[in-house]
Amino acid sequence: MPEARPRRTRPGVLLKARPVPRQLEDRIADPMPDGIELYVHEDDVSGEPGDERWRDVLRSRFDAITPRLAPEFSWIVEGPVWSLDGELFGLGGNRAIDRLLVERLVTLATDIGAWAVNIHAVDGSPDPLVVSGHARSQAIDRAIPFLDWYVAICQDAGLTPLIENVPPICRMRRGAFIFTPHGVEPGDLLALCTAVPGLRLTLDTSHAQLAVNALRGVPAPEGSPESVGIAGAVYRQRGEAGGPLTLMEFVTPLLGLTSSVHVSNAAGLLDEGLPYDQGDADLDLVVRSLAPYVRTFVTEPLDGDEDKAVEKRRMQASLTRCLGTDAW
Repeated sequence: MPEARPRRTRPGVLLKARPVPRQLEDRIADPMPDGIELYVHEDDVSGEPGDERWRDVLRSRFDAITPRLAPEFSWIVEGPVWSLDGELFGLGGNRAIDRLLVERLVTLATDIGAWAVNIHAVDGSPDPLVVSGHARSQAIDRAIPFLDWYVAICQDAGLTPLIENVPPICRMRRGAFIFTPHGVEPGDLLALCTAVPGLRLTLDTSHAQLAVNALRGVPAPEGSPESVGIAGAVYRQRGEAGGPLTLMEFVTPLLGLTSSVHVSNAAGLLDEGLPYDQGDADLDLVVRSLAPYVRTFVTEPLDGDEDKAVEKRRMQASLTRCLGTDAW
């Protein structure tokens, strides 16, 4: 078990928001969170190389709310799962367009005083066979050049570079069925962080629970594409060979590498972003286990109207209750 970092106060509880006025205003209303993690849609930072209009637009939005925030208000900037050209963002291609996207995330993070940038540990494909063992090891090797560059550009800007685990079947915010050779299991994340010094993790509890469910052999929902069953069979075999079969087995080897946590529940193979108390995960157990190691918890349940953080506020209250103050 890695040694917990000493801390004087509890980790911060952040709300998730896009950098649009309605969501920003909603998120800084009382009860004021400890910060915000921005999900940056590719449209928020679109434009040809050298076109800085996106920056001026976002800067004006943050200038409007900054006077109302405490000096210690915490920001994280999260990148999208689709890139600036409409293709899937991925670590393995080391594409110039993906680098441009990350450069803009780093610029935004610097502009608003964020402490970290977060991108997804994904190399997406519609082919379910990319989850096989051989493809997995090759994909990890292909990801290293991009991640080396990512760590360097973040550290040069004084930012912590984070990568986030992804679910076994990635819906990519568009109802797609996408598969990735790495980024789903703890071993992938450990391999990437070992290969790229300075890289840290955002642990997504919902994605982790979906991975555990896949490794335990939870069947695909009725009516799912054939590809979901194919990938599910591979994950089931891997679970039978010794993969993590509980959420705590998933989390424990990553404790010393995790700096931030996305918190929501999950069920089955596809239902992610559920409320705190609805799903297969015991989030109280996981949150308390992670609390001594991490800097922030981010509320990530899906809301029917993302301009109004109803479920995110409920989760803010659940996290505040779970973390308490006595231990800090």
